[in-house]
Amino acid sequence: MIFELDAERVRNRPGIKWGREGPDVLAAWVADMDVELPAVVLDAVRERIDSGGLGYDFYDQPIPVLRVFAKRMSEAFGWQVDPLDVVRVHDVIQGLELAITYCTEPGDGVIFQTPAYPPFFSSVEGHGRRVVPNPLIRHDDGWRLDLDHFESVASAPDVTAVILCQPHNPCGMVLDADDIAAVIDIAERHDLVVISDEIHCDLVYAPRRHLPVASVSELASERTVTVTAATKSFNMAGLRMAFLHSASSRYGPIVKKIPKRLIGGIGILGQVATIAGWTEALDWLDELVAGLDSNRRLLAELLDERLPEVQCRPPDATYLAWMDCRELGLGDDPASVFLGRGRVYLNSGLDFGPEGAGHVRLNFATSPAMLDEATARMAKAIGR
Repeated sequence: MIFELDAERVRNRPGIKWGREGPDVLAAWVADMDVELPAVVLDAVRERIDSGGLGYDFYDQPIPVLRVFAKRMSEAFGWQVDPLDVVRVHDVIQGLELAITYCTEPGDGVIFQTPAYPPFFSSVEGHGRRVVPNPLIRHDDGWRLDLDHFESVASAPDVTAVILCQPHNPCGMVLDADDIAAVIDIAERHDLVVISDEIHCDLVYAPRRHLPVASVSELASERTVTVTAATKSFNMAGLRMAFLHSASSRYGPIVKKIPKRLIGGIGILGQVATIAGWTEALDWLDELVAGLDSNRRLLAELLDERLPEVQCRPPDATYLAWMDCRELGLGDDPASVFLGRGRVYLNSGLDFGPEGAGHVRLNFATSPAMLDEATARMAKAIGR
């Protein structure tokens, strides 16, 4: 099975996930998976290195990685992409920040759904824009957009953009066609650019399916700038490769005119790995999603057994569980308790905005044995 890894090998891997807090701490925080990369991806990278071909490349049309991106979007999601509408960037956050910089003005308000991936806050505020939260609503059957509140904040004259995280991090919400159409309708009436972070697009659980925001309608295409990558899908964030896309007659020319000197040259190995992943590792990806699906169900069972007060609906996408721990009485930052007493490293909900008080984010992309040990330690940390 894809997550049946040698525990010692996992813990000794270089990188921040397992290296930050020491060998006695179980790492269930940053969004790296405890899996081996697909063999075909590793082979492609090794072959490129062994060839000595590490000089300039992939800069003349047609650019191979852009053609592969377009092919993958078409075959997986029915989204027809012209490679000429795509700009290569180093990672999704760079793409997000470029979109904010060039599609909005200093002082503008930027809406996004909270709790939110922490770099959304720093990306917006770091460029002199203003964060406008639109908190998600939790229902028994999952998370939903608060469209009424969205409408009210979108109507302010200085609000010019909305960032969507589709699928959502940390809540694992997947927007359907009706959700997206409602967002686009509000964006059209209030003249907002829709910046859609879709890096978790490959990691959605049936019966849900990913819909690229720009693919839903002509109006959606006209309103949307998309940022995405294969790096989350194939556990290779360190190879640094992402895509910034817009086919909009308004925003597309803006994206294409972003000075290349501000992006920098895109690494060859990230492009080679992306091509190999999306062309030769799709069976591996299917196995990965099946393993993650099994893990999210196991986590729900372990929490019911050991920490029944914790509210945690299995996500519809991603490998991240958003856990409401307020009934445990551990204060605003239960992650610090689980780390200090249980030696389990989780993301503090406080980093995800005001709605994160009393919450943690847990990465369940690990072995079932590690999940079992992590939840046992969490229970022991509160005297169970």
